[in-house]
Parts: sequence; C-alpha cells; structure tokens
Amino acid sequence: MRTHIVFGASTRGTLRQAFKINQITEQIIAMEDDLMLGPLGNIFLDSVQSFRLNWWEQILNEEDKTEYIPYLRDSYKNFSGWASLLTDDDSLLFWVGDSSTEQTGFMCLLANLPYSIPVSFVSVSQAYYKRYGKFRPRSTGEVSPEKLFPLMEDAKVITPHVWDRYVTNWKQLLEDNGILRIRKTRQVETVPVDYFDREIIDRAKRISPEKFHLKSDGFFYAVSQKQRIDDGFIEWRIRCLIQRNVFTYQGSLASMRLYMLKPLWIHRFKSETSETIVEQNKE
Repeated sequence: MRTHIVFGASTRGTLRQAFKINQITEQIIAMEDDLMLGPLGNIFLDSVQSFRLNWWEQILNEEDKTEYIPYLRDSYKNFSGWASLLTDDDSLLFWVGDSSTEQTGFMCLLANLPYSIPVSFVSVSQAYYKRYGKFRPRSTGEVSPEKLFPLMEDAKVITPHVWDRYVTNWKQLLEDNGILRIRKTRQVETVPVDYFDREIIDRAKRISPEKFHLKSDGFFYAVSQKQRIDDGFIEWRIRCLIQRNVFTYQGSLASMRLYMLKPLWIHRFKSETSETIVEQNKE
C-alpha cells in the first residue's frame, strides 16, 4: 500500500482536499514537528521525541505551550504507531518543497527508514515552477489543492545516490549539533541561533518610525516572518531580544497577542527630536 508523507498539518489538509476532489483514497501521514528547529536525532525513537518536546517547552510562551505540547505529543504517538506497522510491502511518496522544514524532515526520515522500502518523492517547488511558471513555492502548503494534485505526475523514485546524499547531509547536521537550520545552495545548513535576529530588528525599524510619526506611543504588536520559520521560534527570539534590551514591552509575555513591543531606539529618537525642537525655539 502506498502512503503519502507530508510535513505539517496544514499541508496534510491541502493534500486531503486534493485527493477528495480527485477521488483518491490513499493514506496521508504528516510529520508535524518542525525539524528546521531544535535538537535532532532519530525521530522514530521515544527518547528523541521526548527530548524535542522538552526543548519546545523551554522556548514557547505559556499559551502556546499549553496548546502545542499535548498536540505534538499526540502527533508523535500517531506517527510512531504508523511507522511501527511499515513493511517491505509498503511504499512511500514524499511531498517535499524547498523549505528547510520539509527538506530536513525528509532527510531525517530517509536516514532512519530501511532501504528495502520503495520511496519516491515529488520535488514540489521545482515541479510547480516547471508546470505553471512565474511562482516558485517554497513549501508544499503554499500550493492550492487544484494545482497540487497534477504534480504527482512528476513523482520520481529516489535513487541510491540521491538517498545517500540526503543521509550525508543529515549526518552533518547531527554533527553540527545546532538548533536552527536553513536551506542554502541545495543543502540544509546549521546556522547560529540568532540568525534571524537582525531581520526581526530590521522589520521593527521599518514599523516603528511610522508609529512614531503618527504620534503614537511607539508600541506595536509583534509580527511574524513570512512563513519561513515557525512563529513560536520567532516569538522566543523576540523575548530574547527583550532580555538583551533591544526591545521593551507592555502587557504579558504569556502570549504574543497579549503584549506590544517598542524598540528602545525609539526613546533615543524621541530624545534627539525633543532636543532639536528646544534648540529651534531658542533661535
């Protein structure tokens, strides 16, 4: 029996809708943990799952932790239950885009699956661009159900050479022992944990002058990246930047929706502006 493997609950929903439209009844399994982030290991092992759950508990705010940890624990249970029943009579079809999340998840599973199980994959980003042009989606979840289903025609059996290349990349990530990964030059690479901090700060710089000129108090709600990285991770980095006195906040850090940010350089900007006005009045 063939099983389709996707990464993320929303992507599973998209593929289910595509299958419903086209009356396909094959099984769909989602790997719902984002392996772009956090410590790595054989995700089929209970010890690795527990290690990752503990890591997520450390970085998530209280609201997200309450909702996400039980959900992820159940997801692991279902995923492990499915994996334990795999035999050589099964075959797998992976749907993999260019995103670090899907690429890292794909290589993790390849590294820990027996070579005896037939595996094929759809390179979603490439197949979509080849078929439709103009737009190259980063992840499978960015594709509509109507446009996703035809991409199955581009599924390819993974060769031993390609399989080994993914496993080699995976082993390098294990050796790096980092907690943040990006895709670069067709490989997934480990980067420092503060890799996205500068982008967070730069976006705040674009927002805060607008807030200031509108005579607000300079506070604004945190905004996430453009779906390149998990919101929970970005929100953790924001809290780290608060601890480093890059931002101040008002409200409760228990949930992203309960607090507002203000860059501390706003204080300096206001002070400099006030001094300029005083000098002008003296003249």
